[in-house]
Amino acid sequence: MNDTNFGPRALVAVLVGLLAATGSAQAQDGTDGSGHAGSYIGAFAGLGSLDVRMTDLDGFTGSNGVPGQAFEYDDAGLAAGVVAGRYFNLGRVRLLFEADGAFSGVSATPGQLDPAGMDETAAAELRWAGTARIGLRRSLGRVGLFVAGGVSVAGFSNSFTDLDPGTDDRLQLDPDDSFDERPTRVGWVVGVGVEAPVAGAWTLRFEGLYNDFGETVHQAENRRDVNAGVCGPAGLPSPCRYGFDQRLALLRLVLVRHLGR
Repeated sequence: MNDTNFGPRALVAVLVGLLAATGSAQAQDGTDGSGHAGSYIGAFAGLGSLDVRMTDLDGFTGSNGVPGQAFEYDDAGLAAGVVAGRYFNLGRVRLLFEADGAFSGVSATPGQLDPAGMDETAAAELRWAGTARIGLRRSLGRVGLFVAGGVSVAGFSNSFTDLDPGTDDRLQLDPDDSFDERPTRVGWVVGVGVEAPVAGAWTLRFEGLYNDFGETVHQAENRRDVNAGVCGPAGLPSPCRYGFDQRLALLRLVLVRHLGR
């Protein structure tokens, strides 16, 4: 599958464009799209895209597995959550601190990893995610534009399944080469957005976030010692290792309520 086109370089270009566009902007009536400084809370819903790159470090997958072979898979799904933050006035710009949390069932799978044997599959799922960000906001008339970045934390489910013939020649799970882990990953996040007032202390925001969680390595446990620690066609004397590199892009609508009004 193709890599997602929504990456750090594209975001940097967007940030530069937005800052250039807003650098000379003047508030027309003293009110910008946020409505007010101070604290706020909100709820959001949107579309998330999970992009996964799984690397077979030892060349275990397939009858002719090659060490370092990579499998890329992605899919999209819905995500929803809550957000809270605070604006601080800094002259003609506003500094914002914001945190959010989302629950999601976005998952992705490449299907069969071994077209010949048809006995190996992988899957990944984003279960939840949260960010803590700091950013700047400028006015363009009654519309506010902002950029923010910070730390991202997420809970994933990563699995690899290997099926082997049993005594009755039916395929059954091989626990030595299979695993289902639920790691918590820490990465970075950057985002851009636009916000406009809708009524009173309420505003509506549209924004895009990009989260990158880097790569971690998982080892199949060889729990029954069937393979005696031997992995891959070359008979490597170690458990089978798999690298997972995961990224999340999120487009969302946020309904914001400014407090103290």
